[in-house]
Amino acid sequence: MALPPKKPQTGRVPQKQGPPTRRGAAAPASGRAQPPAKNNMPLFLGIGGGVVVILIILVVVFTGGEEPKPAKVKEKDPKPETARKAPPPDVSGLETTGKSKCEEGQRLIQPRLNPDPQAPKDRVFNDLEAGLKLMKEGLEAYDKATALAGKKYPLDDYRRTRDRAIKVFCTELEREGQKSCDEGLKIIKSTESRMMDTNKLNDQERAQLYTELKKASDLIGSGMGLFSRSEAVSGRQFDVTPYQEARKVARMKLPELKPN
Repeated sequence: MALPPKKPQTGRVPQKQGPPTRRGAAAPASGRAQPPAKNNMPLFLGIGGGVVVILIILVVVFTGGEEPKPAKVKEKDPKPETARKAPPPDVSGLETTGKSKCEEGQRLIQPRLNPDPQAPKDRVFNDLEAGLKLMKEGLEAYDKATALAGKKYPLDDYRRTRDRAIKVFCTELEREGQKSCDEGLKIIKSTESRMMDTNKLNDQERAQLYTELKKASDLIGSGMGLFSRSEAVSGRQFDVTPYQEARKVARMKLPELKPN
């Protein structure tokens, strides 16, 4: 008996199954091929990197504006120092004073270093003293200019002249001063016993004592005056304490002994 013919199938035509997926995975049950799953990791990494970059920029903006300030302060430090630098002091006036006084002092001194034997001694001494005073003032002006401006001056010739004049003038002056003071001191010491009790002296003895003490006081005063003249031009100092004390004793007795 012959089989009846098959009825044609209606509906969707079944698709052929494709080759098996990797790792033996079977095709979806529906028979339709599915697209591969989408990987979102690169997107997340991009977004995260952008956020980090933005954070870094914000940190630099908010903190970076404060850092350069110390550098600016350092750059400004030297400017006030340059502005405050004072010009060198003007010592032209001191230089003029020093030169004029040293020259005039030298002019007075040089002829008196080997004076004419017939020249009056007082005149020789007066010229030496005046010249030494001028040279002292002139050299002091130069010293002050050196201290202010740091300059150096050729003063050796002036100093040599001054040293020679001091040797001639001050040595003689000091010798005469010493002689005068010693003589006055000797007189006062010789009258000590009489000064102890002046009431025992008669009028003649009192007058004699007065004359001796007056002479001694004048001698010491004259000698100390010569020492002072020497010190004024040379700077030398002397111990005149014994002479001063003796003169004080004599001067205290003089009013008591003075004749009526």
